[in-house]
Amino acid sequence: MFKISLHKKVLGAFLLLSLVPLGILLFSSQHSLRLVEDLLRQRTTEALDNQAAKALEHRAQMVATQVSTFLQEIEGDLLDLSLLPTTEESYLGFSRNHQRELWYRHGTNDNPVEIREDALLYSELAYVDGNGRELIRIVAGQPSSQYRDVSDPAQTTYKTETYFKQAAQLETGKVWVSRLHGWYVSRDDQLQGAKNPLEAVQGTVYRGVIRFATPIMKNGNLQGVVVLSLDHRHLMEYTQHISSIGDKDIVFPSYASGNYSFMFDDQGWMITHPKYWDIRGYDSAGQLVPAYNSETPEKDIQSGRIPFNLFSASFIHPSYPLVAEAILHGESGVVEAVNVGGSNKIMAYAPIYYEEGVYRDHNIFGGITIGAEIDQFHQPAVATSLLIRSEINNYLKQSWLLISLTVMFVIATAYILSDSIVNPVLLLTEGTRRLIRGNLSPVVKVNSNDEVGVLADSFNTMVDELNSRRRRLLQTLQALRQSRKEIIRERNFKNTVFENIETGLLTFDMDSKVTSANGPACQILEIDRPGKDCSWKKLLVEWPELHEVLGQWFLSGKTGESRSFRKYISLERKGRTLTYRMAMFPLSFRQQEGWLLTIEDLTERVNLRQQMARMDRLASLGRMSAGIAHEVRNPLTGVSLLLDELHDRLLGQENDQQLIRRALGEIERLESLVNEMLHFSSLPTPKLAYGRIEKVLQDSLFLTRTQCLRQNVKLIEHVADNLPELTMDADRVKQVLLNLLNNALDAMPDGGELKIAVETSNDEILIRVTDTGVGIPPEQLPLIFEPFFTSKGQGTGLGLAISYNIISDRGGEIQIESKLGVGTTVLVSLPINPIG
Repeated sequence: MFKISLHKKVLGAFLLLSLVPLGILLFSSQHSLRLVEDLLRQRTTEALDNQAAKALEHRAQMVATQVSTFLQEIEGDLLDLSLLPTTEESYLGFSRNHQRELWYRHGTNDNPVEIREDALLYSELAYVDGNGRELIRIVAGQPSSQYRDVSDPAQTTYKTETYFKQAAQLETGKVWVSRLHGWYVSRDDQLQGAKNPLEAVQGTVYRGVIRFATPIMKNGNLQGVVVLSLDHRHLMEYTQHISSIGDKDIVFPSYASGNYSFMFDDQGWMITHPKYWDIRGYDSAGQLVPAYNSETPEKDIQSGRIPFNLFSASFIHPSYPLVAEAILHGESGVVEAVNVGGSNKIMAYAPIYYEEGVYRDHNIFGGITIGAEIDQFHQPAVATSLLIRSEINNYLKQSWLLISLTVMFVIATAYILSDSIVNPVLLLTEGTRRLIRGNLSPVVKVNSNDEVGVLADSFNTMVDELNSRRRRLLQTLQALRQSRKEIIRERNFKNTVFENIETGLLTFDMDSKVTSANGPACQILEIDRPGKDCSWKKLLVEWPELHEVLGQWFLSGKTGESRSFRKYISLERKGRTLTYRMAMFPLSFRQQEGWLLTIEDLTERVNLRQQMARMDRLASLGRMSAGIAHEVRNPLTGVSLLLDELHDRLLGQENDQQLIRRALGEIERLESLVNEMLHFSSLPTPKLAYGRIEKVLQDSLFLTRTQCLRQNVKLIEHVADNLPELTMDADRVKQVLLNLLNNALDAMPDGGELKIAVETSNDEILIRVTDTGVGIPPEQLPLIFEPFFTSKGQGTGLGLAISYNIISDRGGEIQIESKLGVGTTVLVSLPINPIG
């Protein structure tokens, strides 16, 4: 079908007017211009309405993104707080350093005053131990001594909160986020005699919290839970000041006009709204007030006890549950709706993405809606339409005047006017169509300074502003993601270094309070992680040997005599001698001064050095003993033979023979000593064979039972069943057992109790010999295995030294514990499968 362009229509009309009477020319010109007017008004109205709807939706998306970013920032704050020392000072400083501006009304209903002030971001901070007991609690920026057991929901603020239980089940670095908790505010509570929320300045303000919690673990065990409670008023700031009819923010919106914004969670509950009675809340018994629905009792409606849930609001308008469902699917859009007050409005909505805590099911925190009253929503399009009509009317008036002057002038002017009018309109129409299709980069080039040119420039400016805001938003999001990654990487690196270094580290503030201790320090000193305001003396109460050293260091550090200290410390613990190397240095971190104490356990290193020194000493003693024995043994044999011959020649001289016999006895004792020295210096090669330790034990006991009866010593045996066979030199093990049993009997000359127990433990056979004798003085215990040392006044003092060498050669150990007046216990451990 042949189609005549608008340009040709206008030009043809003007040409016809030059050939027909002036009246017909004017009528045709007016009719054509009215067609242009209607088309332009229709297209412009549609484009402006669509653009306004898109702008409203985009604004809702921007607010939703800001809320999502805000929630993630709180996550970061929570993880930062979990890294701080668990002290009241640290938590108090954290609370006061995190504030944001609140803009609200104050005063009276008749004389309201706008106030802008910085308020605490978190109304509560708490550190809860692994059993649910609060150890630190900061409320409204002040320390609180009212600690609770929050593992019991009944003891929480709103009597049904389970954030401790939920956070305790998380892994390290994970965060639990609750829904909004607050005491319900009814309509009467908010209005208190005022006609509407806009006039209710003196009414009750809704105060609620959203809990953020994360666990602190140690070696896979729960140490505690850190809790941040977001003040709900800061969430309200994102919707309370939005005005859908202009760019200027307002202190409080008008609910009656429909030009307001609200926020709801993933369950459809209202969580920010100008009407506080629409917000979810709990009654005094800790029960959630039921949502307003078609079956709500009349008494609740009259009293204003009607919290709003979009899923239950289809009886008000069917769009509300559809919006809530779309938000759960991550969709945004624009719908028409009617609020409870009966206002018709356009409502844009957008999802708030979030995936922690109770919002993990849909990865949606909730939604943002921005409403605009329908008449005001269409006001820009109506104003533009009126502007177009006014301009065309003005043009017609001018045309009447021009056409009345001359037909020729009309013909000359017709082409110019039609081109200047139609082309910009077509360009704007095409640009509007591209904008509707989602192209945010159309540029309409109109070389005109009239209203159409201004409209084109405004159109281009609007497109540039949309693109600019989109680019800034993307850049901001990218910067936030990068910053969060860097913070997490730095935190993980510091935690790894602090907890995995072998040296124990403890930090103190300038008041000598312990602020932190790493895992190796807790392991070396066998202490738990310090709590808040922990004194170093209280933490090290089981280590009195360290008190004098640390006390002197702290005193010297305060007086400025020295700035670093080092010392080696030896002490006794559980029968062992421990050696620690301690050092203390000044510490400055985050404008907080203090001290860093390092502690290293050098016990194994010192014991190894002592063992090597003893081996060298025994080797030298063995070589000396062998030389002495060889030099003394042969002369002793000759002297013994000569004395024996002399004894035989003195028959009948009994006194002289008695002296010779005593001399022979002393020589025999000296030979026995020489033989033991030879045996100690060069033990024969063991004859290893599989055998049972219980048989060797019974052979040894057989030789000592008679002596036990003579000394009135009670013998108690306990030998475990099914003892495994092991490779050993039975004679040498028997020698060790006889030596231990004889020593025990020597310690009980007046009777007592002798216990022998044999059992297996960790691939070892343990032999425990316990007596109730006089015991060994503590100062003699370190010398007990030294050659020639004896406390009995007789003997060679080589028995335990030889026993020690026999057990050590077998790859075992021999240990002695003794208390004066109580008795002595000797523990011999023999590996079932010795190395080598």
